[in-house]
Amino acid sequence: MVRALLTELDLSYHTAGLPDRHTYLTVASACLNEAIPGDLIGWKSVDLANPPMKVWFNDAMAYRLGDARDVVIAEHPVVAHQLAHPDSEPVLRISDFISDREFRSGRVYREMFAPLGARYQLTIGTDGDNTVTSGWIIKRSIRDFTEAELRQARRLRPLLALLDTIYSSSAIRRTHSAHIDEARKRAHLTVRELDILTLLADGLSAQQIARLNRISVRTVRKHLENIYEKLECHDRLLAVNKARQRGLLHS
Repeated sequence: MVRALLTELDLSYHTAGLPDRHTYLTVASACLNEAIPGDLIGWKSVDLANPPMKVWFNDAMAYRLGDARDVVIAEHPVVAHQLAHPDSEPVLRISDFISDREFRSGRVYREMFAPLGARYQLTIGTDGDNTVTSGWIIKRSIRDFTEAELRQARRLRPLLALLDTIYSSSAIRRTHSAHIDEARKRAHLTVRELDILTLLADGLSAQQIARLNRISVRTVRKHLENIYEKLECHDRLLAVNKARQRGLLHS
């Protein structure tokens, strides 16, 4: 049973303005645990061309999986499906592909689940292609995930995917330096306009910016009009280029 109906609005409030990726993962995992309780909640990225698998869990003991995880990960039923079908449904349970009995007889269970005391898993994919898949995983030892919990995960997935982009190692920019703040003042931009400009530089659309900031798309577009006017340009590419030239963005 879903313990709390965590909405996109709740999640965006809790994860707004965090200083780094580790803090984001910690906060987001706590939010997920309120909505879809699990014994172990984490984020993973599997790149078959560039092992090892990247994994973060809300329990440090989860790192003790052994070297075998990189050998057997491609055999994981959900990972195998996501890599073969990157455009398919991103919210999946192991039980969607394999019976509990069959799963527990395989080496993925023996080498990756049994050491953690886990038996069931829900995956919320946030990105992927034919060689890479990433997203959130929730593990349990006692009971499988319900249809209601799958619906809850599907509701939260678009924002989780967006937050993954925002808090990726290459796009962390939540705290503006004194140098950037001075550049902002010289350009006569408001703090909100600089935030939206930075999201624009990260490649987000007006719709995504609106979702992340809990405002309407119309409001985002009005902010963009003001930004373009202040930077003396007429589109996002020119705005981002001018922002970099003026020291408004992290290099």
